[in-house]
Amino acid sequence: MNRTSATLMLQTIMVLMEKQNSSGVTHFPTGFYEDAEIERCYQPYGCFSKAYPWTEHRPDNYFPVSPESLGVRYAVFTRRNRKIPVLFQAHEEEKVRNANIDSRGPFYFITHGFLDGGHKIWIQNIADALLNLEGNDAATVTIVDWRRGSQPPYGQAVANIRLVGVMTSHLIYTYYKYNLKLGRITGLDPAAPYFSNTVTLVRLDRSDAEYVDIIHSNAMPLYFSGFGISEPIGHVDFFPNGGSTQPGCKNDGSANQGGGDMYQSVVKYVACNHERSYDFFFESIAPSCPFMSIQCKSYEAFLDGNCTSCDNKHLCIPMGFHSHNMYKRLQMGGLVDTNANVALYALTGSTKPFCRVHYEVTLKVSNSTESKIHGPDVGKILITLIDRNNNKSDHRFLNDEQKYYRPGDVDTKLIPFKDTGLPPLTVKVEWKYEANFLNPMTWRLLKSSSLYIEYIKVSSLEYNTDITVCPKLKKPVVANLPTIMKTKYCSHP
Repeated sequence: MNRTSATLMLQTIMVLMEKQNSSGVTHFPTGFYEDAEIERCYQPYGCFSKAYPWTEHRPDNYFPVSPESLGVRYAVFTRRNRKIPVLFQAHEEEKVRNANIDSRGPFYFITHGFLDGGHKIWIQNIADALLNLEGNDAATVTIVDWRRGSQPPYGQAVANIRLVGVMTSHLIYTYYKYNLKLGRITGLDPAAPYFSNTVTLVRLDRSDAEYVDIIHSNAMPLYFSGFGISEPIGHVDFFPNGGSTQPGCKNDGSANQGGGDMYQSVVKYVACNHERSYDFFFESIAPSCPFMSIQCKSYEAFLDGNCTSCDNKHLCIPMGFHSHNMYKRLQMGGLVDTNANVALYALTGSTKPFCRVHYEVTLKVSNSTESKIHGPDVGKILITLIDRNNNKSDHRFLNDEQKYYRPGDVDTKLIPFKDTGLPPLTVKVEWKYEANFLNPMTWRLLKSSSLYIEYIKVSSLEYNTDITVCPKLKKPVVANLPTIMKTKYCSHP
């Protein structure tokens, strides 16, 4: 089975599940209700019902399997035992007492989702990063591993997490005995199937903890390989790159592998967008740049440059781990309502490190006599930002495709750049021109392709700075000849 057919098979299964889901009705065999078991109990964890709301928007309905079948294991890491965890199950009180748990805290719990397990490297990476944080000498990281219960069928795995949650809660309040309260839940692209459009009791919601933050990275329909929930469900919901598809995920994996490698390639291919939420959160613990996100009406409005400065109407909160600190400051200032949601947007890179800083770049084509004589031109503009220490950002195109520029035209784009640590002072500009035999507008016989740029304005979201730069002596930017633009050149007569 090649990757295309495997992906198609997975998508078909999920589409059929969604179509059945959309009816909002659970169909049972004739006579089912007379003999059905409505509730099942597992002591000391309580009873689990199959009645409403656990039937809502779910084509099948299961009880959680027994605690023995579920086999949840807890792996405890501290700074004293980073490599080899203390392992125990929820009922093993003596092992819990000997697990090196420091009552000072903080306490972190990390768990996985469908088809996953606590042994995955992304979980270990996050655990290590949390233990490495300054001031976290007494921290305890507990990994909740329920891999035996996370396997297909999907509906059974969904039912199993109810018991996993109760078992973990029972463990905390019965054995840890530190009068803990649930301060925060971070959802890394929470699942949509069986949870979308359900009541809050069934799914993750901002009422579940003092602070709930969500990173959406794969929120799109199932038939597009989308698995993440699209509704804002936390106090703060982050939608990096729009929250549906992530840069760098289109061609992930190899189609020419076989066996187990082939399976892993398929899983990685269809799950790349979903898994990017793990990467973002891990990177946010010790970020290479601010990882800033901004409140906006929509992703389209964000890309159009309608939300490029932090103010009372466009709140700015760093995505990921450090978001809670900023949220608390905004809360103290009366700028957020804890009963409402704040949706924020950001752009990232396609490779690690993913963190980028946002710049609104506005270019104006000169309307001078020389520019009019030269006339319109077709090409792409490549921009590099340079700070006062001569550190250079990555190179970014103003537009991905060649564009037709006329004298007097103004072009504005929101562009993510790698952070140099300082705001830019100068801009290197290159004009990229490619002739196309089928497009007469790109033909150049007697003159070089070039563009007369009047100015470029660069506005920083993170640094709250604006600079306007111009070419020296108003000279054109000639194809494949880099031009340095500076602020002082703008005042030249």
